[in-house]
Amino acid sequence: MNLLNNWKWMPVLRLTSQANEPETIEPWQITEYIDTNPIVDILAPRADFKGAMYQFLIGLLQTTFAPEDEDEWREYWHNPPGGETLKAAFVHVLPAFELDVFMQDFNLQEGEPKDIAALLIEAPGGKTLRENLDHFVKGGEVQKIAPHWAAIALFTLQINAPSGGVGHRVGLRGGGPLTTLVLPNESVAPASLWQKLWLNVLTREEFAEMKSGNSKLKAPADIFPWMAKTRTSEAKTGVETYPEDCHPLQMYWAMPRRIRLDLAHSGVGHCDLSGEHHENLVTGYITKNYGVNYVGAWEHPLTPYSIDLKTGSLSIKGQPGGVCYRHWLGLVLDADDQGKAKRHSAKVVSTYFRGDRQRLIIKAKGEADSLPRLWAFGYDMDNMKARCWYEATLPIFPVDKARRGDIQAAVQTLLDAASEALGTLRIAVKQAWFSRPKDAKGDVSFLDQDFWQNTESAFYQQLQEITQESPENDANQLTRREHWRASLRRQALAIFDYWALSGDNEDGDLKRLVQARTGLEYWLNNGKQMKKLAA
Repeated sequence: MNLLNNWKWMPVLRLTSQANEPETIEPWQITEYIDTNPIVDILAPRADFKGAMYQFLIGLLQTTFAPEDEDEWREYWHNPPGGETLKAAFVHVLPAFELDVFMQDFNLQEGEPKDIAALLIEAPGGKTLRENLDHFVKGGEVQKIAPHWAAIALFTLQINAPSGGVGHRVGLRGGGPLTTLVLPNESVAPASLWQKLWLNVLTREEFAEMKSGNSKLKAPADIFPWMAKTRTSEAKTGVETYPEDCHPLQMYWAMPRRIRLDLAHSGVGHCDLSGEHHENLVTGYITKNYGVNYVGAWEHPLTPYSIDLKTGSLSIKGQPGGVCYRHWLGLVLDADDQGKAKRHSAKVVSTYFRGDRQRLIIKAKGEADSLPRLWAFGYDMDNMKARCWYEATLPIFPVDKARRGDIQAAVQTLLDAASEALGTLRIAVKQAWFSRPKDAKGDVSFLDQDFWQNTESAFYQQLQEITQESPENDANQLTRREHWRASLRRQALAIFDYWALSGDNEDGDLKRLVQARTGLEYWLNNGKQMKKLAA
C-alpha cells in the first residue's frame, strides 16, 4: 500500500458535505471539483493527527510541486492544478511513501516490541502502567489501528518527538514544537483546502533563502532519511546530523526515532481511533534507541524561533496556558522576549507579509473575525510527559512594510503593560489571601487565564487601530493607549474583586484585603509600563 497512490485513505470534508460526513481521497485529489464543490478541510480522529496531516500535505507540495517564483505561486493560487498534474508530480517520490517503509528505519530487524498505542504522544509509559499510575490517560484503550492511521501516528511522533529516554532522540525542532500556519480569510465563505495548504508553500526562491540544509545533496535519502541506512547516534560509533548533512527538505520529513511497524501480524476489526473497519489493523511495532540526532542551526519553515546570542536558535514550544494574544507579536511579527532573546515568526508567516500574498488574501480592512488567521498548535511537553495539546487561531491584521517597526514597537508597549498589570494582580490577590504572601505556595494560573481572556477583545481592537492609524497623529495614539490602560485597570480590579472576595482568604481579614486592593490600584496607575501608556 502506498500513501500517495491507489489508496483512498485520507478523510476530507467538502463544502456541501452534510453533518461532517467525510469522503476519502488520495492526496493528489485535493483539488478535485474545486470550482463546484471544493474540499475545505481534513477530518482526523485526533487533533494532533489533523495538524500532522496539514504538515504532511504542505511538505509533500513543497517537496514535489514548489513554484519557481512568486508569479507561479500566484498563478496556482488563482488557478489550482488539476489532480492529474499533482499525481504526476507525486510520482517521483512514490517509493518513499510505501506503507512498509514510510518514516521507518531502513534496516531495523530487531528492537524493543511496543504496543501500537505507544506511538501516541500522550500514551502512558511502561513504568506508569506497571505502577498503575495512568489516572488521566488510561492504558489499554488503543490496541489496534488502521494502517493509514498508524502511518500518521508515526509521522506525528517523528515531527513532534519529545524526549523518550536514553538515546530516543527528540525531533528536528526539539520536543513538542509549536507549528504556525497562515489560513485565508473565511468570513464570506469557507476557503478550499488547497488555499489553506498553498498559502504555506514557499517558492523555490524563498525556500533557497533557508539557512538550514545543504541543497547540493540530491539523493532520495538526503530528503527522506528512511530511504537509506539510518545515521545512528551511539556515543562512540554514531554521528550527529547537522544541516550540512541533509537536503533542506528533510526538515519536513525528519526521522529522529528508529521504528518499524509490525505489518506481518495484522488483524481484522475496527480501528480503535476512527472506528472504521479494516482487514489489516496494526497492533504493534519495534523500536531501538540512538536514531538520527539532529543538532546545529536548524530552522523549520513552519515554526517560530527564539534567537539568543549565547544559545542560538531555539524553537518556540507549547507552554502551560496555551496560545493567546500575548503571543501574537512573537508568532506573527517579531518580539523581544523580556530582554532575553528575540523571537521571530515562522518562515511561512514572514513570507506572507513580505511578498505579494498579504495583498491577495486581505480583500479589505475589517474586524478581527473577517481577517486571515494564524493557526498555532502543538503539545505542551514536560520532558517525556504530554501535559496538554494546545491550538488557537489569531487574527492577522494587515501590516504596511514601511510601518512594520512602528507597529512592532506599539504592540510591544501594549503587551509589556498587560504583563505588568497581570504580575501586579497576582501579587495583590496573594496579599489579600495570606498574611505572609511570599511564603504562600500554590498555582494561581487561573488568574492569568481570566486576565488574558477578559482583555483579549480590547487588545484586538487596539491592534486594528494601530495598523490603521496615521503615525503622525499623536493625539489619537495617546487616546488609544489611554483606552488600553483603562481596560487593563478595569479588568485587573474586577478579577481581584472576584477572587479576593470568593477565594481562599485564610482568616477573613478584610483590612488586609482593602490594603491589597489599594496597592493594586496604585501600581495600576504608577507602574513603569502603565505610565508609558500615558507618555
